[in-house]
Amino acid sequence: MKVVMNEKTNYIPALILLITVSVLFSGCSDKSNIPENSQLTALGFRLIHDGKEFPDITFTDINGDIKKLSDYRGNVLLLNFWATWCPPCRAEMPSMGKLTDKLNSGDFVMLPVNVKEPGDMVKTFTAEFGIDFPVYLDINAEAAMAVGVTALPTSILIDRDGNAVAAATGALEWDSDEMVSMLRNWTR
Repeated sequence: MKVVMNEKTNYIPALILLITVSVLFSGCSDKSNIPENSQLTALGFRLIHDGKEFPDITFTDINGDIKKLSDYRGNVLLLNFWATWCPPCRAEMPSMGKLTDKLNSGDFVMLPVNVKEPGDMVKTFTAEFGIDFPVYLDINAEAAMAVGVTALPTSILIDRDGNAVAAATGALEWDSDEMVSMLRNWTR
């Protein structure tokens, strides 16, 4: 069989390569949509640029199973330290529930970690207040101390690579249009 090459056939391998590369990269999206610094500060966060690796803290779920922060690597995390006796913590809980409802797709994970309270007390609180999202426990406050929590509530936004991006102390309106939009854009 004789192959005849002409001007049109010389472009076919290049065209096939171009199409193949386009197809391979079309499914890849930029997962580094970290919000602008000005957007984070406008929402009440302080920026974290300390260059330190964020500690791989451990905590337990409500059933006593041990969890590590690294178990959630690959997701955008909202790590929130709280307590049942803390009025601002109680105030922000409903908006955290609404946030999880609004971001039920994507790669967002909320980790509300109760500090220094027994699991039974936390279970009673979540049942009484209709909290239907997972909560976690830091019975001895080791996780909170490891990340430098000095007040409750404290919330830390962590990127997919496990780096702390921003933190906030005090209650936030987690289900505000601006907050939801920022997190939705980050977690596509």
